[in-house]
Amino acid sequence: MTSDATVNVSIDGTLLTLPAGTLIIRAAEQLGIEIPRFCDHPLLAPVAACRQCYVEVEGQRKLLTACSTPVADGMAIHTQFSSDQVREAQESVLEFLLINHPLDCPVCDRGGECPLQDQALAFGPGESRYTEAKRTYRKPLALSPLVYLDRERCVLCQRCTRFCDQISGDRFIEVLDRGASEQIGIAGGEDFASPFSGNTIQICPVGALTASTYRFAARPFDVASGESVCTHCSAGCNLTVQVRRGEVVRNLARDNLDVNEAWLCDKGRFAFAHVDASDRLTTPMLRDPGLEPVSFDEAFRAIAARLVPGARAAFLAGGRLCDEDAYAMSKFARVVCETNDVDHRLAGAGDVPVAVEAAQAAGMPVTYADVEHAKVVLVVGLDAEQEVPILHLRIRKAARRGAKVFVVASRRTRLHDVAEHLLCRPGEEALVLGSLWGAPKGSDPARVAAALREADGEAVVLAGARLANSPGAVARAAEVASEAEASFALVPRRAGDRGALRAGLHPGLLPGGRPVADADARARVEVAWGRLLPAEPGLDALAILRAAANREIDVLFVAGCDPLRDAPDAALARRALENAPFTVVVDTQEGGLSPFADVLLPAASSIERDGHLTDWEGRPQELRRVRPAPGVAVPDWEIYAGLAGAMGRHLGFASLEELREEMSAVLGGETSAPETAAGAGPAPSPAPATSAPAAVEDELILFTYPLLVDEGRQLAGADTLKRALEEPAFVEVHPSDAERLAIEAGAPVRLRTAAGEAVVPARVTPLVAEGAAFVPWNQPGLAANTLLSGALTTSVAIEPAPAAAEPAPAASRSGRTT
Repeated sequence: MTSDATVNVSIDGTLLTLPAGTLIIRAAEQLGIEIPRFCDHPLLAPVAACRQCYVEVEGQRKLLTACSTPVADGMAIHTQFSSDQVREAQESVLEFLLINHPLDCPVCDRGGECPLQDQALAFGPGESRYTEAKRTYRKPLALSPLVYLDRERCVLCQRCTRFCDQISGDRFIEVLDRGASEQIGIAGGEDFASPFSGNTIQICPVGALTASTYRFAARPFDVASGESVCTHCSAGCNLTVQVRRGEVVRNLARDNLDVNEAWLCDKGRFAFAHVDASDRLTTPMLRDPGLEPVSFDEAFRAIAARLVPGARAAFLAGGRLCDEDAYAMSKFARVVCETNDVDHRLAGAGDVPVAVEAAQAAGMPVTYADVEHAKVVLVVGLDAEQEVPILHLRIRKAARRGAKVFVVASRRTRLHDVAEHLLCRPGEEALVLGSLWGAPKGSDPARVAAALREADGEAVVLAGARLANSPGAVARAAEVASEAEASFALVPRRAGDRGALRAGLHPGLLPGGRPVADADARARVEVAWGRLLPAEPGLDALAILRAAANREIDVLFVAGCDPLRDAPDAALARRALENAPFTVVVDTQEGGLSPFADVLLPAASSIERDGHLTDWEGRPQELRRVRPAPGVAVPDWEIYAGLAGAMGRHLGFASLEELREEMSAVLGGETSAPETAAGAGPAPSPAPATSAPAAVEDELILFTYPLLVDEGRQLAGADTLKRALEEPAFVEVHPSDAERLAIEAGAPVRLRTAAGEAVVPARVTPLVAEGAAFVPWNQPGLAANTLLSGALTTSVAIEPAPAAAEPAPAASRSGRTT
């Protein structure tokens, strides 16, 4: 034995030194020796269910399972390549597994990529001695609209049930019965309603679990595959996108242990039809007087005619943009249009210290690995499962490793079984955080403070971006992290948000998190760009909309977002789009903006171009083109470079390589955001004392955020996913509030705010804070921003609606009734 931490073993005569506790099957992989297996998965706890991975260990009377046996010092191991006994045992196990397995490979969706098929060929007996009739079941059994089960194909490896138990925590499916009747099943009348259910399909080693969206759709040799990154949220999940005859037919999780490991949420897996939507933009459109197809040159000339000296332009960006697009847009706005009126935060800037945002833009203050290995994880204003699902899985993994998890929120999250929740009304988060250090012993805040102290710096504070709507809360969360010497991250929800922040799509920050108002920081960008830049911070997103509504903006650029859907004031967004003298929309789809657009410019989707996306950590990841873009659609950065060229103001790059070289020089340089010892970025100024939003008598504080599956544009065409996971609109209230307001569970209630009203069914639950009411952002029947006036919270009056009343049609964000 070389040390307390390592052992010496031999496998098939080859000596090697390994960390103590390494499983035999992992040790063999290091030598390139493939031991057949079905139940083993490197991210699941071993169970030794299939018995396929037998090995012989000298000195042991029986064969051992390689997936569950750790190496020991001096162990001499023989695999099927050096032991006839092992080879015969593996053949016997395979023969046994195939006794009742149907010979339907030609019609099985797993055919051509099936581990059972491959291992039967490589390690099986070659022919079966079994001639009796095979067992059959009614098939398929629909576990949910997305997941189908063919029970006769199942080899009871229990990968699916272990994933649900150990990874997602959604224990919908289980091993039922015993002996020869043992099978995977679900309780009667239940659906496999987990947002991670698709992972069980991908890790199933046979064709027992299949995706209804891919069933009988294609064969592995039918499809072209390419590597990409999911654009549905900021998790940065690595994808394999599969295309057949130019149409996307399947998304698969691509292994990346630093990011999504081997997992994918169902939204990222099944919501891919939007890239083939019927309203895809394929050619530029110019209003004259209606929208007519034109060339890019004609469209650029029309825009240039509006961008005359003295004209005021403003830019609104969304989460669809890749890093290169955001950088080109930022440079175009400041160099060509000479404005800092740029913003990617459609939900509003809120109350976030610029120093905190600068630190987030400047590097990677927190990583997935930091979360996984933290002793304490404090989550504030973030529903991770609904907003950044893979981060939710990593927090659960931290809890399984022994981390203490605390959540400060107004609504209980799906972390409830591994975390302690501190529920508070919207706007009270800063008060709760500010009370941690001086809280009475034994109270909930005192337990959080004690855990942070005991963590000795090995803690992580994760604040959701919507926490910006709570006065002083982001500053207070960063302050708590600094005092506890913990790492701090402000976690955005949308895919391109961190890259947009880093690229300078912010009215107060230049690329790399350099403050606009800092002359030295600004000078470094001016040297790189060869132009003097505006010295005053610009308008944030809501201020841009107000200015456009007042006709103070001459040209409004809208790229990768939809203010009608995304802004927390639907009426303001509509007025802004109606009153803006000239609106340029750069997007992949027409969406609901075509009635307001003077120019529509077609952009390539994420699978139709090369580029990078930066996830919530600050980790840029590469996108690769999987298929050509339709028509003449091009990446956004090419549009801004072409438009600048048409105006005689070249951006300095004409190719992706030149753009990346410039970005590396500008973003890779020193920024003016000093790091603190804890990696939380600049220590923020002490947060101002704040109070909870004042509630009018008999009114509640309404708050909202998007659920994972809703009416968003990127879910267009994902009808099966919506049937599985989408919920109709509702409002949640606390039982004490329901009793006071005479609200009954399930009954329709009327919501009245200063902005509007709606009728939705009520849910009475203690899982929402007393004095608060929750409505989802964009579910069928209600667009929550029609009830808001510029913030994600507002005072609301709730009263029972007449029993015969149907939920009133709510104006959707596209202007249509729902």
